[in-house]
Amino acid sequence: MKPGGNHAGQSSRSWAALAGYAIVTFAWTWTFWWGGVIAGALSIDVPVGLVVFLGGPGPLLGALFVLRRSAPSYRSGFLGRIVDPRRVPAAWWLATAAVAVLPALVGYLGSAATGRAPAADLALSAGAVAFAVGFALAAGFVEEPGWRGVGHDVLQSRVKPAVGAVIVGALWMLWHLPLFFLEGTYQHALGVLTARFWAFNLALVLLSVLYAWLCNGSRGSILIAVIAHAGTNIAGSVIPQDALTDLIRTAALVVAAAAVIGLTRGDLAYGPQRGTRATHAPAARGGAPGDRVGVAWAPAERPNASGP
Repeated sequence: MKPGGNHAGQSSRSWAALAGYAIVTFAWTWTFWWGGVIAGALSIDVPVGLVVFLGGPGPLLGALFVLRRSAPSYRSGFLGRIVDPRRVPAAWWLATAAVAVLPALVGYLGSAATGRAPAADLALSAGAVAFAVGFALAAGFVEEPGWRGVGHDVLQSRVKPAVGAVIVGALWMLWHLPLFFLEGTYQHALGVLTARFWAFNLALVLLSVLYAWLCNGSRGSILIAVIAHAGTNIAGSVIPQDALTDLIRTAALVVAAAAVIGLTRGDLAYGPQRGTRATHAPAARGGAPGDRVGVAWAPAERPNASGP
C-alpha cells in the first residue's frame, strides 16, 4: 500500500458519509417544503403545519442513513449521546442556558434601552406555552442528531472543529431556505433578503459554532444540543422580537462565537476529556497522519459497507 493510502481512503469515506447525509437530508425535507411552495404558487390549499411537520425529520433520516454505514463502535454510543444527561458536566448545563436565552434577552434589553422595545405579549396561555415547548423539543430531536451529531462528527474528524461548525451552519442555513417562500411560516414573515432574513441566517451559522462547543465540552452529548436548540426557539417565542432586537441579538452571537473560537483556538473544546472512554472507529485505527480521532465520537464507515 502506498504511504498515506489508508489515510486517503478514510478521508474519502468521511466526505462520502457527509455527502450521503446531506443528500438524504435535503432530498427528504426539500421534497415537502419546496412542494408546499409550489402548491401555494398553484393556489393548491395545503396545510402549512403539515408540510413543515413532514419535512422536518430530514436531518434525523440523514443521520440514520450514515449510522447504518458506520463503525459499530460509533453506532453503539450514538443513542446514549442523545438521551443520557449523565455525560454532561453540570457547568455545561449553565452554559447551555446562557447560549439559549441570553442572546434573545440581550436583543430585547438593548432595544428597550433605545426606547424602541417591541411590545410584549402578556396574554400567552398555558396551552400556547406548552405547544411552543413541545414544538421546540421536537425540532431539536429531529434536527440535532443530524447537524451536531453525524454532520459535525464527520467534519471535525477531518478539519478544525470551528471550520466544521461553520460548514454545518452553512448547510443548516441552506436547509431552511424553502421556509422563506412557504407562506404561513415564521421565516416567510421575515421576508427574503431583508435585514431580518440575513440576521436569521447568520444566527444559524453562529449558533452552529456554539452548539458544537456545547457538544464537545459535554463529552460528545447530542442531548445538550437538543436542549440548546429547543431553548433558543422557546426564548425566541416568548421574548418579543423585531428587526432591531434581531440585529442586537446577532451582534451578541457574533461576540459569543468569536470568544469561544478564540479561547479554544478553534478546537471548540474538542479533545480527550476525563471520563470519556475512547472507542475509535475501526477504519481510524493505526493513527494515520492528520487524523483527528482522539475522541470517542468520530465516525467511520464500516469496511465494505456497500448497502443497508
